[in-house]
Amino acid sequence: MKKLFALILVAGSMMTGISAQAQDVVKGNLTFLKDVKEIQISYVYDNITVGKDGKEATYIKRKKAEKESKEPGTGKAWEESWISDRKNHYQPKFNELFAKYSKRTISEDASTKYIMEVHTKFIEVGYNVGISSAKAAVNLEIYFYDAADKSKVLCKIMLNDMKGGKGQFATGPRIGDAYAKAGKVLGKFVAKKAK
Repeated sequence: MKKLFALILVAGSMMTGISAQAQDVVKGNLTFLKDVKEIQISYVYDNITVGKDGKEATYIKRKKAEKESKEPGTGKAWEESWISDRKNHYQPKFNELFAKYSKRTISEDASTKYIMEVHTKFIEVGYNVGISSAKAAVNLEIYFYDAADKSKVLCKIMLNDMKGGKGQFATGPRIGDAYAKAGKVLGKFVAKKAK
């Protein structure tokens, strides 16, 4: 019985460690958002790594070549779709879940006191081949700034291994679900810590 209890305690502490790693405040805190109901949001997609390909440019080059070899003329359309997925899938899902769980309004056009920048650092695209599938995942860095002075980071939060989207054949919705998970996790975190 003692061994079983010890095992439960170890498993519980491991799960707590895993969830604590999901979001990590690297710098500052969120108390400045206590009475803030609207935040300006922007997205940065510089220096992304994708899966095992490393640099995003390497991934795009490989996928375009694959598409072209199967059906000439489709590589460019695939690349355009890859880039447009950001506005069509990633950002809307993140925005929706962050707003819902943080109880704050966000807008790209808002002239608000604070700005939240969402930097995508890593994307695991996942896959679905019918008989087998794997979830997509993203690692994000979140920066909060005073809109009047973007030279000073008020808070930096890391969101690692945000998984979602197992089952969709298209990469956009699959990765979008990982952004939705990130928005939900960050939204809950902001609601809890901005007091």
